Amino acid sequence: MSNRLASLLNIRADEGRLAFLVAVLFACIQAGQGMGDNAASALFLLRFGVDFLPYMYLFLGALTFLTTLAYSASLGRFEKGKFFSTLIALFIGLLIIERAAILFPFPSLYPILWLTINGMSMILGTFIWNLAGEVCDARQAKRLFPLFTSAGILGGVVGNAVTGVIARLLGTDNLLLLYAALLGIAFYLTRVIAGGYFPKTRTFKDKSNFWEDLRAGYDFVRFSPLMKLIAYSSVLFSVLFFAVAFPFNKVVTASFTDEAGVAGFFGFFNSVTTTSTFLVSLFLASRIYTRLGVVNGVFLMPLTYIFSFAVFAGFYNLNGAAVARFAQLVILSGIAGTAWNALFNVVPSQKRGQVLAFNNGVPSQIGVALSGVLLIVADRIFTVPQILLIGAALSFVCGALIWQMRKAYAQALVAALRAGRLEVFSADEASFSGFQGDAAVVNVAIRSLNDSKPATRRLAAEMLGRMESDSAIPHLTRLLSDPEPAVRASAVSSLGALFADSAVGEIIRLLDDPDEHVREEALTVLPKLKLTPSAELVEKISNLMRSDSSLSVQTQAIVALTRLGSVEEAVSNLNLRLNSPDPPILLSALNTVAEIPSLSLDIQPILNSLKSPSPTIRRAAVTALGNLKDNPAALVNHLTDPDESVRQAAADALRKRSDESRALVLELIEKDNSAVDSALDALAPGNPESLAPLRNYANREMIRARTLRNQSASIPSTKHATRFLHDCLRRNASLCEGRLIKTVGLFGDMRTMELVRKSMNGTNIENRAAALEALDTIGEKGLAKSVVALLESEPQPTDPSDAIALLLKNPDPWLRALAIRSTSELGFREFIPLLQQMKSGADPLLREAALGALIQFGEEKPMDTLKTVSIMERILLLREIPIFADLSPEDLKLVAELAREEWHPQNTVIFRQGEEGDRMFVIVEGHLHVLRQSNGAEQVLAQRGPGDFVGEMAIIESAPRSATLRAQTDVRLLSIDGETFKGILRERPDVSFAVLRSLSRRLREMVG
Repeated sequence: MSNRLASLLNIRADEGRLAFLVAVLFACIQAGQGMGDNAASALFLLRFGVDFLPYMYLFLGALTFLTTLAYSASLGRFEKGKFFSTLIALFIGLLIIERAAILFPFPSLYPILWLTINGMSMILGTFIWNLAGEVCDARQAKRLFPLFTSAGILGGVVGNAVTGVIARLLGTDNLLLLYAALLGIAFYLTRVIAGGYFPKTRTFKDKSNFWEDLRAGYDFVRFSPLMKLIAYSSVLFSVLFFAVAFPFNKVVTASFTDEAGVAGFFGFFNSVTTTSTFLVSLFLASRIYTRLGVVNGVFLMPLTYIFSFAVFAGFYNLNGAAVARFAQLVILSGIAGTAWNALFNVVPSQKRGQVLAFNNGVPSQIGVALSGVLLIVADRIFTVPQILLIGAALSFVCGALIWQMRKAYAQALVAALRAGRLEVFSADEASFSGFQGDAAVVNVAIRSLNDSKPATRRLAAEMLGRMESDSAIPHLTRLLSDPEPAVRASAVSSLGALFADSAVGEIIRLLDDPDEHVREEALTVLPKLKLTPSAELVEKISNLMRSDSSLSVQTQAIVALTRLGSVEEAVSNLNLRLNSPDPPILLSALNTVAEIPSLSLDIQPILNSLKSPSPTIRRAAVTALGNLKDNPAALVNHLTDPDESVRQAAADALRKRSDESRALVLELIEKDNSAVDSALDALAPGNPESLAPLRNYANREMIRARTLRNQSASIPSTKHATRFLHDCLRRNASLCEGRLIKTVGLFGDMRTMELVRKSMNGTNIENRAAALEALDTIGEKGLAKSVVALLESEPQPTDPSDAIALLLKNPDPWLRALAIRSTSELGFREFIPLLQQMKSGADPLLREAALGALIQFGEEKPMDTLKTVSIMERILLLREIPIFADLSPEDLKLVAELAREEWHPQNTVIFRQGEEGDRMFVIVEGHLHVLRQSNGAEQVLAQRGPGDFVGEMAIIESAPRSATLRAQTDVRLLSIDGETFKGILRERPDVSFAVLRSLSRRLREMVG
């Protein structure tokens, strides 16, 4: 029953307690607010007078402005859980004091009571949404905020329903004590929620002053297009709210003669209203958000105001007032208010509370005060129809602002994703755009050209070229005679960037520079400048092309000749190089193809290079062929190249020629699932002809992703093989999900979807939630919503035996092999006959897996010696080593084949301090001592056990061993060659990070 209820309310398995606590908190606070607001309104209207209400709006705006600013500043200075609890305790004390004060005949108390009750409501409204935002990410907000709203509304229903009865039995004054009691329950719930669910962050009180905290919300708002629109809309919403509330209160007060009657009507009306709002929020709101999005949910509010003013214009009596106010409150509280608060989840969590408090405290209260002024003035100058017409006009303006939020919300989601995925290094020229035109910065850089350090002079020269300051040309020209070659090369490059025609003569002389990098840079820059190539200059460059000692200078000379007009000679030389059997010459020639005209170039050598065993040459050939605008079929074939870099180069080349290659690429997606990743990269986004095939592919991929997720959830990850199988299935499902997001990007916004895909691969929950919201909001509606539904759904596990049976038929050989190996770990003896058949099959990997499983079942005898351990067993061993845990099965197989197994008896010295280190070791079994000679005695530095690795520092530093390694027990090791280990670190960043984590752990152990 509870599972059905959780499913109905869209609550996930790990969210039940949190959702219950927050929902009850909402209910208690809004029940108390209902009683308190009704009591304060009845006491003020009948004991002080309705005519003073517009003036009260002015004071309320000022009071709430100050209190919410203080609230916003306090959020940044104090620990949030304690601050929230203290705030509620203060409100409880204030309510008790005010109830006691009513015993005395102070007429001025009622305006104070009305102001404090309404001010408390504003702060409490901000507080509960701050608390909800603390414990919910952007996607949880979309699911759980309607539930919290419904709980609050239900609390309001109960509070309003009993208002009239309690007012008659106990007196209107005593409603304040019930309000305080409900806040006491809220105090307890807040402490529980803060203690169990708030992010564990430290508050540094000395990092900012009160004024800085006060400005924090404003500073964020003024730089955010979305938050600025929200701020402007808040002003209008406040005006519109009271533009309906004031005439409603005026009509109600005129219709009753005693305060109990007014309180009773308010209680009945609010009870009906909140009941309706509860139903709308519970059963309609989430569907509207899912179908229309949160911004369109907010857009319903100005439409409702237009309706309310129209009703008032037609029926200015109690019935008309009730209908207008009913529509306003139901849409505001049931749909638009929740959507409005969900908009703030694009704000970083550490700023969210301050931004929300600023919005509620400044623009909203400006609107409250402005509504008071307008109502006072309008009541004296305008007729009722004119006032209603003004209200309708403001509703249209508000609607226009919210319509603009649609684009701003999408931009804010993208900004949130970028903030969560900071890119430190950028290759574009924008890196120095902030310095362009800054004379002070340029002067500092020019002075640095005279620095005694060559590295400083080089960096200053590079910066001046990027800052686009012509005033630097004479200084850079002087630097062409610098004694340091790297400085001269940087000066030449920057002069080219500045198109320094005045320096042509000096740059030509650098063609004879003794340093090859300077000569190469001079050849690169000369074609950019205005010069008439003399026969002498062409001959000099031709000589460099034919006989320079540097291959890079030769190829750059080919490019320079073509750009200076000597195309035939350059192309003839390049054709010879393209037919060279020497790999470096061939590679440099292929890389040069993109730089020259292709009219007279021989294409056959490039096609021949596509068959080279070297991935580097194949990649260069693919890139060259892409630049020749010819033969897309050959490029499509290399989308299935075994090397990832070649596949990516082919995809990049095909994407630039998408019109020619689209049909071939789409056909490949249809037929060859192994090439899908590269094929998707090869398509240009937004082409109408691609959309239908891509939609069909996405439907198939969603089925595959769901199947993989379910199978992963079905396999218990208890031992080596089952754990590996479980993780492989989850990894393959994640790859499917990434391809689906990439496919959504091909329907339009590719860059944003790539950002979404990268954010989904991260571990930050808030970033993943923002990524899903961006996918849902920005992606192509039909496909994106299907993908989001898949990503947010929970896997449905099946019987492990059934899952294994299906995996044994899977086309992926690794999944089949791991499923075979898992049969014995799971004790599924019903598969033994099938394993007996497989142990003599054609695939060696499947044979080894089947044999290993049969050995575990006791159906085959185990091998006795270490050397007979199979590749599959090595892979399973490597998988348990932390530094290799994140490698794919294919990568693990390569490492397993390259690793050498060693066994050493106790007390064996594996290597000694001072020896050259050319191998590193991974400990499979046993323990080792790391020893160092100190004052003639051996000192034990550390003990290493299974899963650790040793000997890596000598390889990384290319230095002798810094310590001795001795077997403390019998040990079993995997030995990896130094060059192989360096290659793994270069090509697989995950291993590099794992090594860094391990080194960090060792340092922590050393310092205690």
